Amino acid sequence: MASALRSRGYHVLLGLDRDFAGMQHDLQAFDEMSEGAQVRVLYFAGHGFEFDNANYLLPVDSPANVAELSRLDVRVNALRLDALTWELEQGAETLIAIIDACRVLPSRGAAQGLTMAAEQAPKGTIIAYATSPGQVAMDSLRSYGVEEDHSPYTYYLASALVSAENVTWDQALMSASNIVVQQTGGEQKPWMNTQVNAFPKIGQELSKASARKPGSIDVMGFGVSPSRAAAGAFWARESIAAERLERDGNTSDDDLMDRARQGDSRAAVALASRWWDTPDRKAALTGLLEPAAERGHAMAQIDLGSHLYRSRAKDSQGRSANYWWQLASAQGVGEARAKLAMSNPSESLNAEEYARGLMETFEAFQSQMPSATNKPSEGDD
Repeated sequence: MASALRSRGYHVLLGLDRDFAGMQHDLQAFDEMSEGAQVRVLYFAGHGFEFDNANYLLPVDSPANVAELSRLDVRVNALRLDALTWELEQGAETLIAIIDACRVLPSRGAAQGLTMAAEQAPKGTIIAYATSPGQVAMDSLRSYGVEEDHSPYTYYLASALVSAENVTWDQALMSASNIVVQQTGGEQKPWMNTQVNAFPKIGQELSKASARKPGSIDVMGFGVSPSRAAAGAFWARESIAAERLERDGNTSDDDLMDRARQGDSRAAVALASRWWDTPDRKAALTGLLEPAAERGHAMAQIDLGSHLYRSRAKDSQGRSANYWWQLASAQGVGEARAKLAMSNPSESLNAEEYARGLMETFEAFQSQMPSATNKPSEGDD
């Protein structure tokens, strides 16, 4: 997250595994260094809970199990979130508080315990939670088969922040939210509370052809940033799953349609693939894909854009192919990035953008292939 924010021009004060005194020291330093800023961003990852109708953030040196803390213990050993956001908002035009806190205790991802409650944002403040009030926020993607220890929310929000298509904070937050909901099967639904007239720009604009950074994956001379590669890998897995569902002979078109009507975006994409080359079904594709695309499913966004482009049409709200491809590209999908470049051949750098989109697509699907080290050698039986 620190790296993603720096890439957008933010001055970052990083504190790791801080005790209560350390948290207070960091916040005082942050308040001083960012006085008068247009946008302040407070990011917290750790434990949080609601107590006496207020939310609190815990340091690493909490003196006891949270359930055993007295009212006095809580007030002198934890940070009260509403007081913190009110104070920090005073020194900036806009405060963005990103809280990736477990909302169940004593351990992140547990099924029982004290939770964080909904909280009214002060004027000029955006509070973005990793999950909805009273719900679970998972702390590791390994629970979903992804070899990363980062939480889903932080991982995909960092990806959204380094996507050049995301210009304002609402775009980045919604992009991350869409992937988290899909990745967790709806078990974790990020939530926001805002008191702003308009969402501010994230920061300095990223060049779509920016230089590679340390840690980038180098494919044929083009760099794929780790965070953008992470989002691309997720959607590659989703694309493969939709293709398998499309080919499943035991699942009829009617079954897929019923599932799509109930909000199953993968089923909508699978059914659209079956109908893609059927002339009498083309008119129904927009109605099938548009709800899934609006729910943030990047594969539905790509397919809807492709359908509109080939049909030279717009969706029910008058939105074009490029609109949907931009949303999908903002979620780290290289295929959408390449399609955008192809649809705007007169713009500068589009040849390179097209190549970068292809390389991101290659890397995303390559990451889903079995490791070469797991394949039998020529001498194996």
